[in-house]
Amino acid sequence: MTGYALKTVEFEDYTVHCEIKSLNNKFLEVKFRLPPYMPEIENRLRKLMKVSVKRGKVEVYIRVEVKERTEFEIIKSLLRKYYGIIREIEDTADFHLQVSVSELLGMKNILGHHEEYSYIDLPSERIVGVFEQTLSAFNESRYIEGENTKMDITEYIGAIMKSLKKIEDACPAIVERYKAQIKERIQELLDDKVDETRLMIEVGIFASKVDISEEISRINSHVERALGLIESDESCGRELDFIIQELNREINTIGSKVGDYAVSEEVINTKTMLEKIKEQVRNIE
Repeated sequence: MTGYALKTVEFEDYTVHCEIKSLNNKFLEVKFRLPPYMPEIENRLRKLMKVSVKRGKVEVYIRVEVKERTEFEIIKSLLRKYYGIIREIEDTADFHLQVSVSELLGMKNILGHHEEYSYIDLPSERIVGVFEQTLSAFNESRYIEGENTKMDITEYIGAIMKSLKKIEDACPAIVERYKAQIKERIQELLDDKVDETRLMIEVGIFASKVDISEEISRINSHVERALGLIESDESCGRELDFIIQELNREINTIGSKVGDYAVSEEVINTKTMLEKIKEQVRNIE
């Protein structure tokens, strides 16, 4: 969701600067900072934004810089306007006012800023055009960021699958160690007389308790879905959030079932990778 773009387009009488930047957010939140004389185009720009941006806290800043020649004409118009007001006051109040040019220009603080005049030669289509150019560059920056995020997530998922493979490989040895421990205890208690049937029952119960085949199967399914989502062109941030929660739940179940140190170590590694993925998913629309 993070992205940034800045475009500057020069026209005959003015230059338009448009800046778009975004941060992570669960929902789409767009704030516009536009010149005061063009509030009517905000809804149009907002609709254009919603077509390509679904999540994120987005700020749009558009500034119009009037060129010197045009600025001069605006100032002349202001002086004529303010001077006319002064003369009207004199005629009405029947007294004469001595006002300097700087004092006339200072009247803008009372009567409004001169930007209102520049709108006359500022078609909204030009503003929209500059915004569309900036939005295109903004989306391109987000695409590049998305590709980097996809690579990171794929790498983390690969590390998770390696840890799961180690856990799977460790489980048979854990059962065998338990069998040896139980047999040794029975021999100590019964003077080397071991009931093999009873031993196998105990081992079978233990093996059932530490069986994680269902958890592994569900994890593989979730991972396959996650990889499919990050390769698609659709919005997938919310679904990936849910998948990460499910993966975390399955890993916790494995950790509670198998108390072996080697398995616990891989569970911790896996949860660390999931946290890293979770951080990256926050940046996915």
